[in-house]
Amino acid sequence: MRTFKVTLEYDGTDYHGWQTQPNVATIQGEVEKALRQIIGATTHVIGAGRTDAGVHAQGQVASFSSDTELSLSILCRALNSTLPADIVVTAVEEAPTGFDACRDAVNKTYRYTILNRPSPSALDRRYCLWVPSPLHREAMGEALSHILGEHDFTSFRAAGCTARTSSRTVSGALLTAEADSLRVEVTADGFLKNMMRILVGTLLEVGKGRMTPVHVKEILAARDRSRAGKTLPPQGLCLMEVRYPL
Repeated sequence: MRTFKVTLEYDGTDYHGWQTQPNVATIQGEVEKALRQIIGATTHVIGAGRTDAGVHAQGQVASFSSDTELSLSILCRALNSTLPADIVVTAVEEAPTGFDACRDAVNKTYRYTILNRPSPSALDRRYCLWVPSPLHREAMGEALSHILGEHDFTSFRAAGCTARTSSRTVSGALLTAEADSLRVEVTADGFLKNMMRILVGTLLEVGKGRMTPVHVKEILAARDRSRAGKTLPPQGLCLMEVRYPL
């Protein structure tokens, strides 16, 4: 039995997230269906991150085991010729026995993109949140710095989140601006349900002057979801990278 590590890129617009669900299209479901056609056997695929409905990925990682004798290059080509056009396999590698894309991940990086200009975009509307009002970018960057380190992120945790603990360690948090686009990029050892979308929703409150940067620190300490900003729509969010031990 061989263990495979697969890197995926996908547009999540038309999917109900990563995890297989009955009677709806999901990323995991499409990958498992493709493998069933290629290998001729039911194969369970484990994803590093359970991206929600409408969330995209540039560097999702998945793992599965199979006794197929197909070479890595042929398997990669077969997957890309079988999967829908909005799901692409960018790499197939052989991994050590027992490798688990979710359990073995060291950290993940998510990016949320905001289009900040008076008019929306016809081309990028599926991949960003349009915010027409001016934003105080420096204040947003200062607010973001308060999440660095280990914290209890209960205030940024959606109802129904099943994670056993709300403590997460953030090793990177950066706001960058390029022309009309703002990008919030966060690297952490794990993310709670809707954590990024709530966090950026809170940063927007800072950007609009409704909160000050120090409010983010106070919201973290409060451990109260009602103190944070609203949960933003999914289309601006993308799983950029998943890292593993060297």
